[in-house]
Amino acid sequence: MKKPQMLNKFKRPAKQSEEPQSDTTSRVTNDTVSHHRDEVLSRGRKFKYPFQHSKHRIVIVSVGITFLALLVLSSITGLQLYGRQSVSDFTYSVTQIIPFPVAKVNGDTTSYESYLFELNSSLHWQEKYGTTDLKSPDGKRQIEYLKRSALDKAMTNTIAHSFAEKEGIEVSSEEIEAIVDRIKSSGGNLEQILGESFDFTEGELRRYIKDTILRQKVAQKLDKEAPKRAEAILAEIRAGKPFAEVAKASSEDLETKPLGGDIGTVEKDHANLPSEVATAVFALKPGEVSDVIATSSDYFIVTVTEKVDETRAKVAIIRIRVKDMGQYLKDYQDQNKVKEYIKLNDIASE
Repeated sequence: MKKPQMLNKFKRPAKQSEEPQSDTTSRVTNDTVSHHRDEVLSRGRKFKYPFQHSKHRIVIVSVGITFLALLVLSSITGLQLYGRQSVSDFTYSVTQIIPFPVAKVNGDTTSYESYLFELNSSLHWQEKYGTTDLKSPDGKRQIEYLKRSALDKAMTNTIAHSFAEKEGIEVSSEEIEAIVDRIKSSGGNLEQILGESFDFTEGELRRYIKDTILRQKVAQKLDKEAPKRAEAILAEIRAGKPFAEVAKASSEDLETKPLGGDIGTVEKDHANLPSEVATAVFALKPGEVSDVIATSSDYFIVTVTEKVDETRAKVAIIRIRVKDMGQYLKDYQDQNKVKEYIKLNDIASE
Protein backbone atom coordinates (compact mmCIF):
# COMPACT_ATOMS: atom_id res chain seq x y z
CA MET A 1 0.00 0.00 0.00
CA LYS A 2 1.31 3.36 -0.98
CA LYS A 3 1.95 5.97 1.60
CA PRO A 4 0.07 9.21 1.12
CA GLN A 5 1.98 11.80 -0.90
CA MET A 6 1.40 14.54 1.67
CA LEU A 7 3.58 12.73 4.12
CA ASN A 8 6.46 12.94 1.80
CA LYS A 9 7.11 16.52 2.76
CA PHE A 10 7.75 15.50 6.31
CA LYS A 11 10.36 13.11 5.26
CA ARG A 12 13.87 14.04 6.30
CA PRO A 13 15.84 14.88 3.21
CA ALA A 14 18.52 12.54 2.35
CA LYS A 15 21.77 13.55 3.92
CA GLN A 16 24.00 15.02 1.31
CA SER A 17 27.55 14.19 1.37
CA GLU A 18 29.52 17.12 2.72
CA GLU A 19 32.50 17.88 0.62
CA PRO A 20 35.29 19.67 2.39
CA GLN A 21 35.51 23.31 1.29
CA SER A 22 38.66 24.59 -0.06
CA ASP A 23 40.89 26.51 2.38
CA THR A 24 41.35 29.24 -0.20
CA THR A 25 37.68 30.35 0.00
CA SER A 26 37.05 30.01 3.69
CA ARG A 27 40.21 31.38 5.18
CA VAL A 28 40.60 35.21 5.69
CA THR A 29 44.13 36.42 5.16
CA ASN A 30 45.91 39.74 4.69
CA ASP A 31 45.92 39.11 0.97
CA THR A 32 42.15 38.57 0.78
CA VAL A 33 41.49 41.69 2.85
CA SER A 34 43.80 43.72 0.65
CA HIS A 35 42.15 42.34 -2.47
CA HIS A 36 38.68 43.19 -1.17
CA ARG A 37 39.72 46.70 -0.20
CA ASP A 38 41.18 47.34 -3.65
CA GLU A 39 37.90 46.22 -5.23
CA VAL A 40 35.89 48.59 -3.04
CA LEU A 41 38.22 51.51 -3.74
CA SER A 42 38.17 50.76 -7.43
CA ARG A 43 34.35 50.95 -7.48
CA GLY A 44 34.47 54.22 -5.46
CA ARG A 45 36.84 55.86 -7.88
CA LYS A 46 34.26 55.57 -10.60
CA PHE A 47 32.12 58.04 -8.67
CA LYS A 48 34.81 60.12 -6.95
CA TYR A 49 37.09 61.12 -9.80
CA PRO A 50 34.44 62.54 -12.11
CA PHE A 51 33.32 64.78 -9.21
CA GLN A 52 36.90 65.92 -8.52
CA HIS A 53 37.39 66.62 -12.19
CA SER A 54 34.30 68.80 -12.16
CA LYS A 55 35.58 70.72 -9.14
CA HIS A 56 38.88 71.35 -10.90
CA ARG A 57 37.08 72.62 -13.96
CA ILE A 58 34.99 74.98 -11.82
CA VAL A 59 38.13 76.34 -10.13
CA ILE A 60 39.91 76.83 -13.45
CA VAL A 61 36.90 78.56 -14.99
CA SER A 62 36.49 80.81 -11.91
CA VAL A 63 40.15 81.81 -11.99
CA GLY A 64 39.89 82.50 -15.70
CA ILE A 65 36.81 84.69 -15.26
CA THR A 66 38.46 86.60 -12.38
CA PHE A 67 41.61 87.15 -14.42
CA LEU A 68 39.57 88.31 -17.40
CA ALA A 69 37.58 90.71 -15.19
CA LEU A 70 40.78 92.16 -13.75
CA LEU A 71 42.22 92.51 -17.24
CA VAL A 72 39.13 94.38 -18.43
CA LEU A 73 39.12 96.54 -15.28
CA SER A 74 42.82 97.31 -15.74
CA SER A 75 42.31 98.21 -19.39
CA ILE A 76 39.39 100.53 -18.67
CA THR A 77 41.15 102.15 -15.73
CA GLY A 78 44.39 102.49 -17.69
CA LEU A 79 42.49 104.35 -20.40
CA GLN A 80 40.95 106.61 -17.77
CA LEU A 81 44.30 107.28 -16.09
CA TYR A 82 46.69 107.67 -19.01
CA GLY A 83 44.22 108.94 -21.58
CA ARG A 84 41.74 111.14 -19.76
CA GLN A 85 43.86 111.49 -16.59
CA SER A 86 40.74 110.91 -14.50
CA VAL A 87 40.84 111.93 -10.82
CA SER A 88 37.51 110.34 -9.88
CA ASP A 89 37.00 108.43 -6.64
CA PHE A 90 36.61 105.22 -8.65
CA THR A 91 39.94 105.49 -10.47
CA TYR A 92 41.67 106.46 -7.23
CA SER A 93 40.20 103.38 -5.53
CA VAL A 94 41.46 101.16 -8.35
CA THR A 95 44.99 102.61 -8.08
CA GLN A 96 44.96 101.61 -4.41
CA ILE A 97 44.51 97.99 -5.53
CA ILE A 98 46.43 97.85 -8.82
CA PRO A 99 49.87 99.55 -8.72
CA PHE A 100 49.70 101.63 -11.89
CA PRO A 101 52.94 103.62 -12.39
CA VAL A 102 52.89 107.34 -13.10
CA ALA A 103 56.65 107.93 -13.35
CA LYS A 104 60.08 106.44 -12.80
CA VAL A 105 62.83 108.33 -10.97
CA ASN A 106 66.40 107.04 -11.06
CA GLY A 107 65.05 103.51 -11.57
CA ASP A 108 62.41 103.70 -8.81
CA THR A 109 58.70 103.67 -9.64
CA THR A 110 56.31 106.39 -8.49
CA SER A 111 52.79 104.99 -8.17
CA TYR A 112 49.76 106.65 -9.71
CA GLU A 113 48.08 106.33 -6.31
CA SER A 114 50.68 108.55 -4.64
CA TYR A 115 50.19 111.18 -7.37
CA LEU A 116 46.39 111.16 -6.92
CA PHE A 117 46.81 111.26 -3.14
CA GLU A 118 48.66 114.58 -3.45
CA LEU A 119 46.48 115.97 -6.23
CA ASN A 120 43.05 115.20 -4.80
CA SER A 121 43.73 116.98 -1.50
CA SER A 122 45.00 120.06 -3.37
CA LEU A 123 41.97 120.10 -5.68
CA HIS A 124 39.63 119.70 -2.72
CA TRP A 125 41.22 122.65 -0.90
CA GLN A 126 41.12 124.79 -4.05
CA GLU A 127 37.44 124.01 -4.65
CA LYS A 128 36.63 124.78 -1.01
CA TYR A 129 38.67 127.92 -0.39
CA GLY A 130 40.09 129.05 -3.73
CA THR A 131 38.85 132.22 -5.37
CA THR A 132 39.31 131.00 -8.95
CA ASP A 133 36.57 129.12 -10.78
CA LEU A 134 38.29 125.89 -11.82
CA LYS A 135 36.11 125.69 -14.95
CA SER A 136 37.35 129.05 -16.20
CA PRO A 137 40.50 129.42 -18.35
CA ASP A 138 42.43 130.63 -15.30
CA GLY A 139 40.98 127.76 -13.29
CA LYS A 140 42.13 125.23 -15.88
CA ARG A 141 45.64 126.67 -15.72
CA GLN A 142 45.44 126.40 -11.94
CA ILE A 143 44.52 122.73 -12.26
CA GLU A 144 47.53 122.11 -14.51
CA TYR A 145 49.75 123.82 -11.95
CA LEU A 146 48.31 121.62 -9.17
CA LYS A 147 48.90 118.52 -11.31
CA ARG A 148 52.54 119.45 -11.86
CA SER A 149 53.05 120.20 -8.16
CA ALA A 150 51.40 116.91 -7.15
CA LEU A 151 53.49 114.84 -9.56
CA ASP A 152 56.72 116.55 -8.50
CA LYS A 153 55.88 115.94 -4.85
CA ALA A 154 55.03 112.28 -5.49
CA MET A 155 58.35 111.80 -7.32
CA THR A 156 60.20 113.63 -4.53
CA ASN A 157 58.64 111.22 -2.04
CA THR A 158 59.91 108.35 -4.17
CA ILE A 159 63.47 109.73 -3.94
CA ALA A 160 63.13 110.19 -0.18
CA HIS A 161 61.71 106.70 0.45
CA SER A 162 64.37 105.06 -1.71
CA PHE A 163 67.23 106.83 0.07
CA ALA A 164 65.66 106.27 3.52
CA GLU A 165 65.43 102.54 2.84
CA LYS A 166 69.11 102.37 1.87
CA GLU A 167 70.28 104.47 4.83
CA GLY A 168 67.91 103.03 7.45
CA ILE A 169 66.19 106.38 8.08
CA GLU A 170 62.80 106.00 9.78
CA VAL A 171 60.00 108.15 11.17
CA SER A 172 58.75 107.01 14.57
CA SER A 173 55.10 106.91 15.57
CA GLU A 174 56.00 109.28 18.43
CA GLU A 175 57.18 111.91 15.93
CA ILE A 176 53.93 111.60 13.98
CA GLU A 177 51.65 111.65 17.02
CA ALA A 178 53.42 114.74 18.42
CA ILE A 179 52.32 116.70 15.36
CA VAL A 180 48.82 115.17 15.40
CA ASP A 181 48.45 116.17 19.06
CA ARG A 182 49.62 119.69 18.24
CA ILE A 183 46.95 119.95 15.54
CA LYS A 184 44.29 118.59 17.89
CA SER A 185 45.25 121.05 20.62
CA SER A 186 44.58 123.95 18.24
CA GLY A 187 40.88 123.31 18.81
CA GLY A 188 37.98 122.07 16.74
CA ASN A 189 37.00 118.62 15.54
CA LEU A 190 40.05 117.15 13.82
CA GLU A 191 38.11 114.77 11.60
CA GLN A 192 35.78 117.56 10.49
CA ILE A 193 38.67 119.97 9.83
CA LEU A 194 40.57 117.38 7.79
CA GLY A 195 37.50 116.35 5.83
CA GLU A 196 36.46 119.89 4.99
CA SER A 197 39.92 121.29 4.25
CA PHE A 198 41.84 118.44 2.62
CA ASP A 199 39.43 115.52 2.26
CA PHE A 200 41.76 113.58 4.58
CA THR A 201 41.01 110.86 7.11
CA GLU A 202 43.18 110.72 10.25
CA GLY A 203 45.08 107.83 8.67
CA GLU A 204 45.80 109.89 5.57
CA LEU A 205 46.90 112.81 7.74
CA ARG A 206 49.44 110.54 9.47
CA ARG A 207 50.69 109.39 6.07
CA TYR A 208 51.07 113.02 4.97
CA ILE A 209 52.97 113.91 8.17
CA LYS A 210 55.21 110.86 7.85
CA ASP A 211 56.13 111.72 4.25
CA THR A 212 56.89 115.32 5.26
CA ILE A 213 59.17 114.35 8.15
CA LEU A 214 60.90 111.71 6.04
CA ARG A 215 61.68 114.23 3.29
CA GLN A 216 63.17 116.58 5.89
CA LYS A 217 65.32 113.85 7.45
CA VAL A 218 66.60 112.62 4.10
CA ALA A 219 67.31 116.17 2.90
CA GLN A 220 69.34 116.84 6.02
CA LYS A 221 71.26 113.59 5.57
CA LEU A 222 72.01 114.31 1.92
CA ASP A 223 73.12 117.91 2.38
CA LYS A 224 76.70 117.79 3.68
CA GLU A 225 77.33 121.49 3.03
CA ALA A 226 74.59 123.09 5.16
CA PRO A 227 76.14 122.17 8.55
CA LYS A 228 79.53 123.38 7.31
CA ARG A 229 78.04 126.74 6.33
CA ALA A 230 76.35 126.97 9.74
CA GLU A 231 79.60 126.34 11.61
CA ALA A 232 81.46 128.90 9.48
CA ILE A 233 78.79 131.53 10.24
CA LEU A 234 78.94 130.77 13.96
CA ALA A 235 82.72 131.12 13.84
CA GLU A 236 82.33 134.67 12.48
CA ILE A 237 80.07 135.59 15.41
CA ARG A 238 82.42 133.97 17.94
CA ALA A 239 85.25 135.99 16.38
CA GLY A 240 83.45 139.20 17.30
CA LYS A 241 81.21 140.16 14.36
CA PRO A 242 77.81 141.56 15.46
CA PHE A 243 75.01 139.00 15.22
CA ALA A 244 72.75 141.35 13.24
CA GLU A 245 75.48 142.09 10.71
CA VAL A 246 76.19 138.39 10.12
CA ALA A 247 72.45 137.67 9.88
CA LYS A 248 71.98 140.31 7.17
CA ALA A 249 74.90 138.88 5.23
CA SER A 250 74.45 135.14 5.64
CA SER A 251 71.01 134.14 6.98
CA GLU A 252 68.89 132.15 4.51
CA ASP A 253 65.60 133.15 6.14
CA LEU A 254 64.34 135.73 3.63
CA GLU A 255 61.77 137.21 6.01
CA THR A 256 64.11 138.02 8.90
CA LYS A 257 67.38 138.52 6.98
CA PRO A 258 66.77 142.25 6.24
CA LEU A 259 65.97 142.75 9.95
CA GLY A 260 69.26 141.32 11.16
CA GLY A 261 67.47 138.12 12.19
CA ASP A 262 65.01 139.88 14.53
CA ILE A 263 61.79 137.88 15.00
CA GLY A 264 60.39 139.94 17.87
CA THR A 265 59.09 138.63 21.18
CA VAL A 266 58.76 134.87 21.62
CA GLU A 267 56.57 133.23 24.27
CA LYS A 268 57.92 130.13 25.94
CA ASP A 269 54.90 127.86 25.47
CA HIS A 270 53.73 129.37 22.17
CA ALA A 271 56.95 129.94 20.27
CA ASN A 272 56.49 129.77 16.53
CA LEU A 273 59.82 127.97 16.27
CA PRO A 274 61.00 124.36 16.08
CA SER A 275 60.95 122.83 19.56
CA GLU A 276 64.75 122.46 19.60
CA VAL A 277 65.17 126.18 18.91
CA ALA A 278 62.56 127.25 21.46
CA THR A 279 64.26 125.15 24.14
CA ALA A 280 67.63 126.73 23.37
CA VAL A 281 66.19 130.28 23.45
CA PHE A 282 64.97 130.04 27.04
CA ALA A 283 68.25 128.50 28.18
CA LEU A 284 70.20 131.57 27.02
CA LYS A 285 70.96 134.76 28.89
CA PRO A 286 70.61 138.14 27.12
CA GLY A 287 73.47 138.63 24.67
CA GLU A 288 74.43 134.95 24.57
CA VAL A 289 74.61 133.11 21.26
CA SER A 290 73.67 129.45 20.88
CA ASP A 291 75.67 126.75 19.18
CA VAL A 292 74.43 125.48 15.81
CA ILE A 293 71.02 123.89 16.39
CA ALA A 294 70.04 121.06 14.04
CA THR A 295 66.29 120.60 13.57
CA SER A 296 64.39 118.11 11.48
CA SER A 297 64.57 120.52 8.54
CA ASP A 298 67.18 123.30 8.84
CA TYR A 299 70.04 124.63 11.02
CA PHE A 300 69.67 127.62 13.35
CA ILE A 301 71.82 129.98 15.39
CA VAL A 302 69.90 132.12 17.89
CA THR A 303 70.53 134.91 20.37
CA VAL A 304 68.39 136.56 23.04
CA THR A 305 68.50 140.34 22.66
CA GLU A 306 66.30 140.98 25.68
CA LYS A 307 64.68 138.88 28.39
CA VAL A 308 61.23 140.36 28.97
CA ASP A 309 60.36 137.95 31.79
CA GLU A 310 60.61 134.25 32.57
CA THR A 311 58.23 133.29 29.77
CA ARG A 312 59.00 135.92 27.12
CA ALA A 313 62.15 136.98 25.29
CA LYS A 314 63.15 139.07 22.29
CA VAL A 315 65.00 136.85 19.85
CA ALA A 316 67.07 137.04 16.67
CA ILE A 317 67.85 134.04 14.47
CA ILE A 318 70.13 132.99 11.64
CA ARG A 319 68.72 130.19 9.53
CA ILE A 320 70.74 127.93 7.26
CA ARG A 321 68.47 126.01 4.94
CA VAL A 322 69.04 122.42 3.94
CA LYS A 323 68.90 121.71 0.20
CA ASP A 324 65.26 121.03 -0.66
CA MET A 325 64.37 117.54 -1.90
CA GLY A 326 62.82 119.12 -4.97
CA GLN A 327 66.30 120.17 -6.06
CA TYR A 328 67.39 116.51 -6.14
CA LEU A 329 64.45 115.80 -8.45
CA LYS A 330 65.60 118.62 -10.73
CA ASP A 331 69.11 117.15 -10.72
CA TYR A 332 67.72 113.78 -11.86
CA GLN A 333 65.67 115.53 -14.55
CA ASP A 334 68.80 117.29 -15.84
CA GLN A 335 70.51 113.89 -15.98
CA ASN A 336 67.58 112.37 -17.93
CA LYS A 337 66.85 109.96 -15.09
CA VAL A 338 63.14 110.83 -14.85
CA LYS A 339 60.45 109.31 -17.05
CA GLU A 340 56.83 110.44 -16.73
CA TYR A 341 53.98 108.28 -18.05
CA ILE A 342 51.40 111.08 -18.27
CA LYS A 343 51.68 114.27 -20.30
CA LEU A 344 51.10 117.48 -18.36
CA ASN A 345 50.78 120.86 -20.00
CA ASP A 346 53.72 123.20 -19.57
CA ILE A 347 52.28 126.14 -17.62
CA ALA A 348 55.31 128.32 -18.27
CA SER A 349 54.77 128.14 -22.02
CA GLU A 350 51.12 129.26 -21.88
